Amino acid sequence: MKNSIKKFAIISLFGAISGVLMFFDFPLPIAPSFMKMDLSELPVMVGGFLLGPIASVVIAVIKVAIKFVLKGTSTMFLGELANLIGSIMYALPASIIYIKLKNKRRAIIGLTVGTILSSLACTMCNALFLFPLYMNVFHMSEETIIGMCKAIFPFIDNMTKVMFLSVFPFNIVKFGITSIITYIFYKRISKIIKKVID
Repeated sequence: MKNSIKKFAIISLFGAISGVLMFFDFPLPIAPSFMKMDLSELPVMVGGFLLGPIASVVIAVIKVAIKFVLKGTSTMFLGELANLIGSIMYALPASIIYIKLKNKRRAIIGLTVGTILSSLACTMCNALFLFPLYMNVFHMSEETIIGMCKAIFPFIDNMTKVMFLSVFPFNIVKFGITSIITYIFYKRISKIIKKVID
């Protein structure tokens, strides 16, 4: 019973930390300025590796809920939904792969799979509903967004290229950086957390 309470407390703590990290965002030079990078996926992934796939999903939900409660939404909830989908598609497959056999090779495979799947999922979300919503809410035309990306990469001249030459690389970089940090620091963090749980 005490062990379960401790695990729930750690999941809640990771969710809170992840939610706070969402506020410390910044743009990357490979994508439009309204697309922001943050490290909020780090506690989601660490929690998934440490406590299992379900824990990663719960942490992701807590993260998005905290952000919504503290900051609200500017995208009619679709931005939050896209963020949640990205988090789950990142941490869930990675933690499933890692949890079966906890070693460095499985960690690398899991993090790689999670990075690719989440990047594809985020690109699809942006293409299908997030970018159209942004264009509608902020009265932006496709030409405006294409122009923002074209200023970075002159060869981008349509929305398909925006998605696959700007949005997709942005997410690869975002989740890739998180994966590298996770791989470097996970073992140190896990040793501390396991002492608390045991």
